Amino acid sequence: MERRTFAVCAVLAGLAMGLLGNALFYGRPLGLSFPLYIAVGISLVLALARPAGLNIMRRNLWPLIPALFFAGMVAVRADWMVTTLNIGAVLALGGLALYYLPLKRPLDEASIQEHTLNLIETGIVVVPQSFIEVGQSWEWLREKRHQRGGAFVSAARGLMFAVPVVAVFAFLLGSADAVFASYVNQAWEGVRRALGLELMGDTLGHLGVILALASVVTGAIGWGIQRRVTPSPPAPSPSGRGEEDEDGADEATAQDEKRKPAFKLGIIESGIVMGSVVALFAAFVAIQFAYFFGGQSVIEVQGLTYAQYARRGFFELVAVSVLTLGMALWLDRVTMRQGKNENRAFLGLALAIAGLTGVMLVSAFQRMWLYEEEYGFTQLRVYTHVFMIWLGVMFGVYGLALFRVRKNIFSLGMLLSIIGYLMTLNLMNVDAYIAERNIARYRAGHDLDIAFLDILSPDATAPILALYQESAGDPIVSDWAGQWLARSWTRLGVEQAERSLFSANMGKDSAWAQLESAAGTLPAYDPSRYWGSYWSSYGENYSDYGSGWDTVVTPGR
Repeated sequence: MERRTFAVCAVLAGLAMGLLGNALFYGRPLGLSFPLYIAVGISLVLALARPAGLNIMRRNLWPLIPALFFAGMVAVRADWMVTTLNIGAVLALGGLALYYLPLKRPLDEASIQEHTLNLIETGIVVVPQSFIEVGQSWEWLREKRHQRGGAFVSAARGLMFAVPVVAVFAFLLGSADAVFASYVNQAWEGVRRALGLELMGDTLGHLGVILALASVVTGAIGWGIQRRVTPSPPAPSPSGRGEEDEDGADEATAQDEKRKPAFKLGIIESGIVMGSVVALFAAFVAIQFAYFFGGQSVIEVQGLTYAQYARRGFFELVAVSVLTLGMALWLDRVTMRQGKNENRAFLGLALAIAGLTGVMLVSAFQRMWLYEEEYGFTQLRVYTHVFMIWLGVMFGVYGLALFRVRKNIFSLGMLLSIIGYLMTLNLMNVDAYIAERNIARYRAGHDLDIAFLDILSPDATAPILALYQESAGDPIVSDWAGQWLARSWTRLGVEQAERSLFSANMGKDSAWAQLESAAGTLPAYDPSRYWGSYWSSYGENYSDYGSGWDTVVTPGR
């Protein structure tokens, strides 16, 4: 396909995606519309790639699989925080796949630095690229006007000028005269139904959404398909070392030499740093085994309760683990090793650091678990708890990187760990998990922090409904749970009244079905009742509604 012809296709595809996005998203809650839009966008890019003469390296398309998963989970979870993370993951993975689309260089062999810079570059140039495609399209129209079929092209050019001019004047005249506006709206009733807009109402908002999405999609198509790069170096052999020349060096090795940092350390300097860290970590781990892993009675001898000891230093241990991983990667890069003995010494110290850090991660994990059991579960605690599991996986990948199992294996492992972390949050249903665990603690005799539970999304409906149905003996809990359920039912009812197939959300639809079945037992919703000053997932601060109620309930009080 000729370059300017491709530009016309890209602009038309972008406009189509802009109109589709306006119909799916404007004034409507996200749901099935989001994965549908992402799937159509991916299909468009891949469909235009082959006619444009681009031979895609299929190996570089694997990020689209988790991207589609996260897009689908937007239609499953009602938790706004998880939804935000899902949308961010879709954009990041899509941008990564878009950058590598025209390249023959394997995405999974790039470094963390390359991935970061590539994502930044893609985010910066996508919108400007749309202007390039529009310019190329205009050149195509100018050329075709003087060839066969010039009348049709001239008519198309005339419409391109006429539509915005007429739209601006119609908007101004409609704003000046309500009767004229009503007639124009009636004339365009078919357009309104098809695209979901009111011509004399919120036209500017619709046009803004259409143009914004059209520019992003057009630029993405142009950037991903028409960008040309210098030839990539030959792919490495299955051994990961490449084909050696007569001097025993290969091109990949030469490039690695060029990338070596200006700042270097010898094995003695690095050995002192790593040996000191090993000694410090070993002393800390020894104390952990003597005290923390030794049991509650050992801790109480020191004048601390087991819960107090578990609570202290958790985030510091996580910070130490993250910093240790960064330090180990940096030393691996800047340390010059000569001969097998120096390599073995560095490898031994690095593995010792990784092993001791793993013990500290286990300690931090157990501390957080005890902390949650004693003080309750929150989103920050659960997110951090899951993060520690995947941080441990990253340390395992770091061990593989030390043995040079494959090129840039740590970068790939880090990318997969981030994907795994977000998938775990989606699959565990965080808000439902938090509600279930806190309610279980309450049933076991612990306090219930209803101020925190009050901000949870409809994903927590099932455990809160069960609590309400069995909490008749505790008027405070029953009052709060009834109001939470009534508020959710009222708000979901508003969304259900405007619900369409494309706004379907499994979490909200499931909550609505459960609340509908129990509607006869729910109290009337009173907006003046609140249980704390937390911001809700709807962006409302209940402290605006009146006086606060008790926020922590003790069983049997």
